[in-house]
Amino acid sequence: MKTALLLLLALSLPSRGWACVGGNVTFYYYDGISFTAAFILPPTYFVAVEEEGREYDRVTYLDLSGYVKHGACQNVDYEPLNKYPAEGKAELKKTVSSVYLYSSAECTSVLASITAAESIFLYGDSPVENVYYVRVTRADSVLRGYVSGEGLSVTYPPANDTEAVAPVDPDDTIPDTPELPAEEQPKTGLAFPLEILLVVCLAVPAFLLVFLLSRKKS
Repeated sequence: MKTALLLLLALSLPSRGWACVGGNVTFYYYDGISFTAAFILPPTYFVAVEEEGREYDRVTYLDLSGYVKHGACQNVDYEPLNKYPAEGKAELKKTVSSVYLYSSAECTSVLASITAAESIFLYGDSPVENVYYVRVTRADSVLRGYVSGEGLSVTYPPANDTEAVAPVDPDDTIPDTPELPAEEQPKTGLAFPLEILLVVCLAVPAFLLVFLLSRKKS
C-alpha cells in the first residue's frame, strides 16, 4: 500500500516541470552533508523537477526522491505521456539460488538475501561496473539496494518515444444533451386551468369598465 502511494505521488504533476534524461545522467542522494551517486538514470525517460538549484536540482524519479546535476537533463515544456519506465528487471540466473542485496555499490554490507521467488525491479547501473541498484518487493516489505551482476540476468527498459500527452478537446468535456421526442418536450406554457383563470381575471375588469361607461352616457 505504501509503495502504491509513493508511485501515485511520483506520477503527479511536478511543481516545476519535466526534464528528459540524456546520456549518462547520475541520480544522487543527499544526506545533509554530501551528495552520493546512486545509479545511472535510463536515457529517454523523465524526472519530475521539484526545485532547481545552482549545482543540483531536486527531482523525483518513480518512487525515489533525489538529485541530478543542474543542466544534466533537458527541460521540456510539456507533460510526457510515458514518464517512467514500466519495464526493467533483474532475474537470478537458473544456476543461482540466491544473491545478496547490499547497502552500497561496493557490495560490502549485506542487507538481505534474495531468492528467485522475489520480484527485482531494476533502477539502473550503479557507479561501480557490473553492480545494479534495484528494488526488491516482498510480501511484507520493500527493500532497495545493490546487487552484483555475476548471478543476474538484466533486462533494461526499451527506449521511450518522449511524446507529449494529447491536449484535451473542450468539445469532448461537454456532454451532449439528448433531444427529447415531441411528446416528451418540456412544456413552457401554463396549465389549462390556470389559462382559464387568467382569461377570466382579465375579462371581468374590462366588462365592468364598459358597464360603468355605458351608465354614465345614459
